[in-house]
Amino acid sequence: MADRKIFHDAEAGNPYARLGLAYMYHHGKNIDPDPELAMKWYIRSSEVGCSRAKWELAKIFRDGTIVKRDHEMFIIYLKAAAEAGVPEAKVELSFVNLDGMHMDADEDLAFEWMHSAAEQGNPMAMFMTGYMSGRGIGTVRDISEQEQWYARTGLRGDGELFYWIGRNFEYGLFNIEINLFEAGRWYKMGADMGHGKCMICWGSVLSALDGEKHDSLEERESILADTEVEREKIAREQALASADRFLEAGDEENAFRNYEISADLGNPVAMFALAMMYHAGVFVKRNDNAALELMAKASVAGSEDAQFTMGTLYEEGRGVKKDLEEAIHHYTRAAANGYLTAYYRLGLYMDHPEIHVRNSAVVVR
Repeated sequence: MADRKIFHDAEAGNPYARLGLAYMYHHGKNIDPDPELAMKWYIRSSEVGCSRAKWELAKIFRDGTIVKRDHEMFIIYLKAAAEAGVPEAKVELSFVNLDGMHMDADEDLAFEWMHSAAEQGNPMAMFMTGYMSGRGIGTVRDISEQEQWYARTGLRGDGELFYWIGRNFEYGLFNIEINLFEAGRWYKMGADMGHGKCMICWGSVLSALDGEKHDSLEERESILADTEVEREKIAREQALASADRFLEAGDEENAFRNYEISADLGNPVAMFALAMMYHAGVFVKRNDNAALELMAKASVAGSEDAQFTMGTLYEEGRGVKKDLEEAIHHYTRAAANGYLTAYYRLGLYMDHPEIHVRNSAVVVR
């Protein structure tokens, strides 16, 4: 059962306690999932000024995850989140203004929102601001401005973003104009970082620019699906799914074995699950040293559950030396990766945890 203090603070009006409680009910974190209570606390959090709660509500109404899809409510909360400063909401609102699906298209407003998110350091927004500047979409055409934003994107982005950009330029997706030279530029950035898909795509684009046959989108996806990296990814995910099924069926041994397979292939979720099995003595003899080692590996590998748990361990001095600086570091990583209760923990030590996480996200992700 969850710590009772978060319930008390939520009832007392703490916006991040309300956000954390909503997240817990939404995803069943240390509590039985309850969609109605999740929505109640998301709404109550948004009502007392939590911008992240507004963004979560926008996504919920957009995707229809725990309530029925509602375009009108999606736009209401999307605007509220963007106006409250959430960069991801600004990016989405910009795209909404560009495509005109949920409101009248407005290129000028789209550029304003995208540029605002770019100024906050959002890599996707940086690229799109450059792209829109270079083509005069919602602003005066300015190639030098385009290149400045592209350079900033190159410094802040990662291989997945560069792959997304290159793919869009190569095949004209998301209303990006086809340009093989630009596709090659972005694929090379990802290839230089060791991103496997970018390496393959960069080689293919170079061949196409030399006059060889250009892969269709379907052919390229087939090639990428047959790489060692993708096969390993599939094996990792299949082992995790099997482990979850075995655990639900009460077959602890096969659950443990499959979590081991997935963890050995680098899956942070499986690492966290193994850590919890060692801690609870499920199938194996309880071993908190092994649990802590796996928990730390899962945290580094990107498990938000492990990051949050490591935060609590350092905050309370359980199994490790009490260290509030380390606790805040791990809570920050967890919050940046979507474990929303971490905002509540951070709020116990600072006035503006959302701003702290936004400013730290480039470092911790």
